[in-house]
Amino acid sequence: MFDATEALHRGLAHQEKNDLDQAIRALSEAIRLDPKYVEAYYARGNAYVGMGQHDLAIADYDEVLKFSPGEPAAYYNRGVAHARKGARPQAMADYDEAIRLDPSYAKALYNRGLLAAEMRQFDRALSDLTAAIRFEPADAEAYVQRGLIHAEQRDYDRAIADYDAALRIDPRNAEAYGNRGNARERQGDYEQAIADYGEVIRLSPKDDKAYFNRAMARLATGEIDGAVADLTEAVRRNAKNSKAYYYRGLAHARKRQTDRALADYDEAIRLAPKNVDAYVSRGQARSAKGNREGALEDYTEAIRLDPDCAKAYYHRGIVHGMEGRIDEAVADYTEVLRIDPRNARVYCHRGVAATRQGDVEAALDDYTKAIEIDPAYDRPYFNRGLVYRVQGMLDECIADFSDAIRLNPSNAKAYQNRGLAYEQKQEKSKAQADLARAAQLESSTPSAAPAPSRA
Repeated sequence: MFDATEALHRGLAHQEKNDLDQAIRALSEAIRLDPKYVEAYYARGNAYVGMGQHDLAIADYDEVLKFSPGEPAAYYNRGVAHARKGARPQAMADYDEAIRLDPSYAKALYNRGLLAAEMRQFDRALSDLTAAIRFEPADAEAYVQRGLIHAEQRDYDRAIADYDAALRIDPRNAEAYGNRGNARERQGDYEQAIADYGEVIRLSPKDDKAYFNRAMARLATGEIDGAVADLTEAVRRNAKNSKAYYYRGLAHARKRQTDRALADYDEAIRLAPKNVDAYVSRGQARSAKGNREGALEDYTEAIRLDPDCAKAYYHRGIVHGMEGRIDEAVADYTEVLRIDPRNARVYCHRGVAATRQGDVEAALDDYTKAIEIDPAYDRPYFNRGLVYRVQGMLDECIADFSDAIRLNPSNAKAYQNRGLAYEQKQEKSKAQADLARAAQLESSTPSAAPAPSRA
């Protein structure tokens, strides 16, 4: 027994130094000398878990339980090994038994709670984590994990309260700061979220995700330069962070720095060739640079990757329209409406395309549908008014231009076209007033578009 004990102590010493290979050799020697040495099986099982050899660990814990069937820690450790190899039912059964044997076993409650959360059994997870906190009130991680479940359930106030509690216990808990930042961002409290992400960066300066998260909050507040700086730090720390390149591209695009945006979209796509959003955004940037064929290629690739990507069809439809391919534009807008049948703006776009095809009835139907969906959207009133005016339906067109003006009082073209309709009706005073107002609005608007022909 002396030799087996000495081998056990040697194994534990190696384990303490994280020299797991030597630990397993010494512990195996202890077991060879004493095949019923429970402590040696237990320690070797722990070493196997540390090496990721979970089946061997489970076999050792089985031996422990053969000799000590009432040992809750053995059930707990075997549950950990089962969980790490993805055997959730077996892990849950072991945690259940550990807790049955010791109802105050906080670690078992904590792990069972995490496992329940993985299985999306959130009420059970909350119950277990609350019990774990009751038995171990100084465990910051239990508060953090319970906060994550509250956040998953969109109960952000309770999530923040748990992160606050974790930080009172451990003021250097970067995970708690990061998660609290996420919850505050979901609540729209971007300034406080930015502050929390700043604490993560202070505690973990190499954490590229913290820079990325702070950049997202800064983008939401319109702090574009700060967002670009954070995203640049994110890619400096992790050159494979495709999302950071993508969002930096969006930030450059918002500053109208199209060439920089294109370079970032290129890198985002190189790193993540299935990033649908990156193809759509690069398509927009290419279109802005006049590269319409390149834009069409990007939108088409986005659709190949995601046949239900409405914005890819939408932007491709716009480019087809700009290129005079009206049938293709109508087909793309129709696909958008298949995916998003309540999109008033796309009905309006399809109405314009139908007008260009000469299909006046289809255009009127689309403008009317847009108005039904969004009565506060001024554009379909204006466009329908133009069609009515061409058809000589002056009362109807005046009513539509009046609605367009009501919704957008600075719409010079609506005043102008209503004035022309009044002129056609021989209502000269109303016509003069509208045309004068249109001229006033156009003169006060930089780069005003030329007035439509009176012909």
